[in-house]
Amino acid sequence: MDWELNFMRWANQWWSSSFFDYTIPWLSYLGSHFAVILFILITLVITKQRRIFRRLLLLYGIQSAIVYGLKFLIQRERPFHFLQEVASKLSRGPGEIIDPSFPSAHTAFSFMMATILAHWFPRYWLLFYLIAGFIAWTRIYLGLHYPTDIFVGALLGYGVTKGFFYCLQKKGKGVHPSRSIL
Repeated sequence: MDWELNFMRWANQWWSSSFFDYTIPWLSYLGSHFAVILFILITLVITKQRRIFRRLLLLYGIQSAIVYGLKFLIQRERPFHFLQEVASKLSRGPGEIIDPSFPSAHTAFSFMMATILAHWFPRYWLLFYLIAGFIAWTRIYLGLHYPTDIFVGALLGYGVTKGFFYCLQKKGKGVHPSRSIL
């Protein structure tokens, strides 16, 4: 944990700016529960397929259960409790629900959505993962997560989603807007 705090202190010296301090708290919400639910609802509206809607809800539920199970099992305190220089950035955003730090739910959800979109639109996979990586970085910038929280959140978001796809393919059922696979 010390190396992570030292890294965050060092990084805060060179990447901090008043523009970022104002905009990053808002951009960070692209990985929130609200964003995931909106993503699922938009998918329902566009595809008009309840089967895809139900499977995306199931994936979101599985992802949430794993992430929040780990959060409350491990009970890691957020880094802003130890980093006074980043704590003020939180007040510039829409507000945070402060649960335990490990792993990052925003990162897991953003990588879950990126993995789904990369599966549906493989040509743009790099763009989707870059956006997910940016959302993950915002969590470190705000002092809400340690780098290892982000790393594990990204692995969970990607891995659980890929495992979900694998299970659906194994059963011969998929969740893809134009094909039978998510």
